[in-house]
Amino acid sequence: MTKFCIGCGVQLQCDDYFEDGYVNPDMIDTTIMCKRCFRLKNYGEYRVSNKSNSYYKGIIKDIFRMNELVLHIVDIFNLGNIEYIYSKVFSPSILVLSKIDILPKSINEERLISYFKKKYPRYKEVIAISSDKNYHMDELFDLIMKYKESNSVYVMGNSNSGKSTFINKMIKNYTDNKNFIVTSCMPSTTLNVISIKINDELTLLDTPGIINEGDVVNYLPEDVVKRINIKHEIKPRIYQIKEKCALILEDIGRINVLDKSNISIYISNNIDIEHVNFDKNDKYKDLKLTKIHVDSDEDLVIEGLCFIKVSDDTVFEVYMKEGVSVYTRDKIINKE
Repeated sequence: MTKFCIGCGVQLQCDDYFEDGYVNPDMIDTTIMCKRCFRLKNYGEYRVSNKSNSYYKGIIKDIFRMNELVLHIVDIFNLGNIEYIYSKVFSPSILVLSKIDILPKSINEERLISYFKKKYPRYKEVIAISSDKNYHMDELFDLIMKYKESNSVYVMGNSNSGKSTFINKMIKNYTDNKNFIVTSCMPSTTLNVISIKINDELTLLDTPGIINEGDVVNYLPEDVVKRINIKHEIKPRIYQIKEKCALILEDIGRINVLDKSNISIYISNNIDIEHVNFDKNDKYKDLKLTKIHVDSDEDLVIEGLCFIKVSDDTVFEVYMKEGVSVYTRDKIINKE
C-alpha cells in the first residue's frame, strides 16, 4: 500500500536512507511521517531535500492548467519569485500577502494592497493576512468559497512564504483534525502535493514551495537563518547618513552607504548592525561586491534579509555571499 508523509507529502519508503521519505522498515506499516519530518518537527533538525527547483516549477505549471482556484501565498517581507508565479496566472487566483503582522503597525494597509492590485491586475483579489494572529482568516475563507471552481483549491508560493502555517491555521479554525503539516524557517519543507480536507465543500492542496535561489538563507548556516527569520513586528533601523559609512551585519555581510541620505532598514530585530568608519574597517570585503544606485522612489532589496528605504538617490556597495540577489524595486512603503 502506497503511503505519503503527512508532514511533507512525499511517498514513504524504507529502501534508501538518504532519499526523501525514508522511514525505519519496522515502522513502515504504522508511521504517518517520514524520518526527515519527524526529526524536524520534534527536534528542529533540518536536512536538505534531494528535489530540484525544476521539479517544483513543473508542479506549478501542471496546476495552472487545471483551471482551479489558486491561492498565491507571498511573504510580505520576501517577494522573491512573485514575478515568475504571476507570469503563470491565467486560472482564477488570489494573492495572499502573509505575515502582515511583521510590518510596523503604522504602515497603511490599504495603500499596500492598492500597490499590489495595480502592479498585478490579473489576481481576482489581494488580501493581507497573519496566520499567527488569525488576522483576516475568516475574510480569506469567504473569498475562497466565493471564487473556487470546485472543491479543490491549490495553495502555492515560495518556500517559507507561510503556506504551511496558513494551512495549519485553516485546519485549526475550520476542522476537528489534529494532524498538522510540518513548518520550518528552512527551505523545501513540503516536497509533494498534500491534500487537506477542510469540509465537504473545500479541500486545500498544499504544493511544494519554489526555492528562491537568490535568497540569503540558502548561503548561511542554520543558526544565522533562525535569527534572520522574523517572528515579531519589525522595528526599522533609521540612520541619518551625513558622510559615507559602513554598516556591518554580524555573521552576514556589509553595506556601504556612499551618499548623504536618511535610510530605514527593515530587517529582523535579532540581527546586530554596527555603524563603523568607512575607511578603517574592511570586514566582509572578501564577499561578493554589488554596487547599486537606488532612486528615492525605490527600495534596495537584499533577498530574504532586508529592504532599505532611502530619502534621496543613494549609491550602495553591498558585500554578500556569492549567489545572494541584490536589486532595486518600486518602493512598497511610501508613508507610515
